[in-house]
Amino acid sequence: MNDLVTLVSGIEFKARNLINKIEQLENEVRKLEEENDELKLIIKDNKLKINQLENKNQIIELSKVLEGKEGSTKAKLRINELLREVDRCIGLLND
Repeated sequence: MNDLVTLVSGIEFKARNLINKIEQLENEVRKLEEENDELKLIIKDNKLKINQLENKNQIIELSKVLEGKEGSTKAKLRINELLREVDRCIGLLND
């Protein structure tokens, strides 16, 4: 009978340890999910900033091309490229 009580006590002890471990892991998962969400927001914000900087860079490049006389052909090509990009975006919006 003593062996049975000892066996049951051991099982209860192991079960409590497992429950505690599960709770710790669940807390860790919640923290990691929160961190993951924060990082996703940072990535989204950084992508937006990159797009804005790329647009500014294109404007600067276009203005530099327009400054030079030999750049008129390049300017026309760049303007056509930008117009195609605008048309593509409008097409995507219409879909």
